[in-house]
Amino acid sequence: MNSLNIDKLNLVLILLSFSLACFLPFELFLFGYAFLGPLHYLTETNWIADKNYFVINKNWKYLVLCAAIIYSVPYIFSLPIFSKFLNESIIIFLTNTVVRYTNFVLFFVLISAILVLFYKTYKAFAISLLIAFLLSLWTYTSETYILINGVLLPTIIHVYLFTILFMLYGARNKKTNYGIINIVLVLILPLCLVFLDTDIFNYQFSQDVKNRYIGNNFHVLNANLSKLFGVYDDLRFFFYEKIDLKIQIFIAFAYIYHYLNWFSKTTIIGWHKQLTTKKTVTILIIWIAILCFYIYDFRLGFVVSIFLSLTHVMLEFPLNIITIRSLFSRKQKTV
Repeated sequence: MNSLNIDKLNLVLILLSFSLACFLPFELFLFGYAFLGPLHYLTETNWIADKNYFVINKNWKYLVLCAAIIYSVPYIFSLPIFSKFLNESIIIFLTNTVVRYTNFVLFFVLISAILVLFYKTYKAFAISLLIAFLLSLWTYTSETYILINGVLLPTIIHVYLFTILFMLYGARNKKTNYGIINIVLVLILPLCLVFLDTDIFNYQFSQDVKNRYIGNNFHVLNANLSKLFGVYDDLRFFFYEKIDLKIQIFIAFAYIYHYLNWFSKTTIIGWHKQLTTKKTVTILIIWIAILCFYIYDFRLGFVVSIFLSLTHVMLEFPLNIITIRSLFSRKQKTV
């Protein structure tokens, strides 16, 4: 499929994602997060690995691995099963204490990604990590840092803003009218929510949907966006308030199109070419296993997949930085 047909397909996917998000804001998000999310994490991680992580010093991947483990620890040990084997004080340390540093490690990896794009020697690599550590230590307690890095970076910034950046990069290189239209649509459709009357949808969310959304703290993003937009003075979230529904439609649209956009670009960036039979089988087995966890217990599936989710977010940092740099350079580069 050529780039023009891909852009036409993405036009349909954008409209489809937004339409479904309007009718099923919470249900669509939960389905996409559980069903499409893990397959996206696995396939993109494989592609990034085959691209040598887009960095000069490939040892950087071990830093990502360690950071992903630290980030996952509070989620893993929050599962009830561990309370049967571990002392309560240990559980509290692994959840309430370690979680304070998850935002720190995420920002640390982001800063290190910027630095390791340019340094090759072990000495330079070590210095870059020290600089990253000091910058992270200096900022990680501020409220703005927690909002941007802890809440928005692995969510809306990753699935919405970075997706737009990739679309801009593609439109700049391919120069198709449909590519420009798609970018405009992704930007304009969320703004159209201001004029949308959510009463026409007559929403009725099941208790199961509510429990899954609240039980996995997805509502924290909604509450922070509401406060950021000046809707509420503090962190609040309601299922049936019009503004909360519009924010959720935006979130569902951003996530679903992010996933679909990745799978639609198969022939453009060729991420499927690195999928050997062995890799394909491995990815499918892991994906199906995660789906089974979600079906058995949504919380368990979420916790099992959190490591893959954050790993793919962090491994994409160098690509994000390269894309931003390319957009502001006169010379076009191929990612």
